[in-house]
Amino acid sequence: MRKWTRSYILAAIILAVPAISFAESIERASHTDVEMLLNAASGMNSAYWASLIGETRGRVYIEYETAIHAGSLFSKDMKRVVYWLPRSEITEKQLAQFKAYKDKYESRQ
Repeated sequence: MRKWTRSYILAAIILAVPAISFAESIERASHTDVEMLLNAASGMNSAYWASLIGETRGRVYIEYETAIHAGSLFSKDMKRVVYWLPRSEITEKQLAQFKAYKDKYESRQ
């Protein structure tokens, strides 16, 4: 009987792990994240995308969605992460690219 109890507990843990990956979060972007986010914002890959949310006096916020994550084998839900970084860590050119991609895709809707 004890063996069955352990099996049920293990099965419950395995089923709960993908649900953890669906949690939305906010993360500080690194320099390499900015390049990845620009690539996603370009719209060249349908498995992930990014969009500029906006900027405040000191920070820039970018939303990122991906269909490729740990829980994607069990669900079609997208994983969403909001990245932020200090305004001083993104160049004018990069920010202009984010704005251009956002304008391009908003005008389609």
